[in-house]
Amino acid sequence: MAYGKIKINTITYDNSGSDVDVSVSALAGAGSAAPLASPTFTGTPAAPTASQGTNTTQLATTAFVNAEIAADTATKAPLASPTFTGTVTIPAGASIADIGTTIQAYDADTAKRDTTNTYTALQTMNAGIAVDGPYKQTAEAVSALAIDLATGNYFTKTISGNSTFTFSNPPASGTVGSFTLELTHSSGTVTWPASVKFPADTAPTLTTGKTHLFIFVTDDGGTRYRGAALADYVN
Repeated sequence: MAYGKIKINTITYDNSGSDVDVSVSALAGAGSAAPLASPTFTGTPAAPTASQGTNTTQLATTAFVNAEIAADTATKAPLASPTFTGTVTIPAGASIADIGTTIQAYDADTAKRDTTNTYTALQTMNAGIAVDGPYKQTAEAVSALAIDLATGNYFTKTISGNSTFTFSNPPASGTVGSFTLELTHSSGTVTWPASVKFPADTAPTLTTGKTHLFIFVTDDGGTRYRGAALADYVN
């Protein structure tokens, strides 16, 4: 066994019968051969393509990357008109409890400015309402003699005997509430709540067989209703 150094510049190897000279400096990485540490490739280097789903330190080819992107895209909802299946998970930072508080819940009755909307609860418009078009109010038929201001602002009633009306659910004091009663009067007398005040503190005299319109306004929570009448319309 010998120890020591051999000093050469070129190595010659047999390539199928012909000699090929290779510079030792090239083998050491100073020329056309890439070093093991931090190599820099030129041209179009190739490598084996790993199977889809591989998660190791193996080199990733462009074919592998494209396959991964295609597989990932197939499991993601599109940005336009997505269709979800299974269980949809809310991103971290939100929870189901946040729906209806910090996250608006879906509501098929949510107001849309360019479509007809039906509200099923009292709406408070602090900034006011500008109406350009018809304003409609349902005529509420009074079943007994109790007028509930929470149900509307226009009421209809036909009486054929002595009748005592009551009013309920006016708006809170400081808020104006008004309503109209269309009264078809066949016979009998009408008694109004003690809180109703007519001009000269005198209720109008009604002619039987006529229809009368009564308008009432309160701004103190129903403590007092100021009333006015347009009487004796022909039926």
